[in-house]
Amino acid sequence: MLLMPKSFSLRRTLAGGLLASALLAGVALPHDYGVQGKVWAIIEVDMRELLMKSLAKHNWDKTNEDLKDNALKFFDNLPKHHADPVNHTTTRWIDPSFTLDKDVFAPQKNAQGEWEWKLLYAKGTKANPLSVQRPYNVMLFFDVTSPAQVAFVSEAVRRHPGKFLPVELSGGNPTHLSDKIDTPVFSASDSMINRFNITESPTLLYPGTGVHALELGATTFAAPFSQDTLDDTWPEGLRPGKAAHP
Repeated sequence: MLLMPKSFSLRRTLAGGLLASALLAGVALPHDYGVQGKVWAIIEVDMRELLMKSLAKHNWDKTNEDLKDNALKFFDNLPKHHADPVNHTTTRWIDPSFTLDKDVFAPQKNAQGEWEWKLLYAKGTKANPLSVQRPYNVMLFFDVTSPAQVAFVSEAVRRHPGKFLPVELSGGNPTHLSDKIDTPVFSASDSMINRFNITESPTLLYPGTGVHALELGATTFAAPFSQDTLDDTWPEGLRPGKAAHP
């Protein structure tokens, strides 16, 4: 039994018991140690407040104008390519096959009906996209700086809407022509030019038929450009109907 002097009050006994309990429980009792050393008021500006003040003073109208101007000039700053004209209409055939340089995996169900990643095609596999998917339209590469080629493409699109994908080859700005013929005009990338070796214009790129069913035809047209020659170049399955002509 713990003996205490009779002079200890009940309050001091309870306080001692609470202190002992706190120490046993590992709880630190709050204590005001006062001010130690010299202190200064916080003078740093709140970063959030600084950002809000900065944004409030910013000229957003000028920013929007600059962004709009940069967007309009984007196509003016594309890499330039030299598109050679030709003297004779010629056709060459391209094998679009490619060889995988790494394994291709895909989620597939196992015998237990659970999904797991399995090898779909091994590295080194050679594939021809035309054996899987046949395009329903063709690409017509042209030089937007040539008025004759622009007229040639514009007439082709007008006669057969939805059949042509106009692709600008020289690196010029195609936006004005796109607005004029109400059709998207694409810009040829370096990878596209190298993939199909398109260096002359205008050139029609299309899927072949018969013995060329797994190849792409690339027909380059000599001036003066003829719509009939263009139509006759198309494979039978994609050739625009003559009835579509005015």
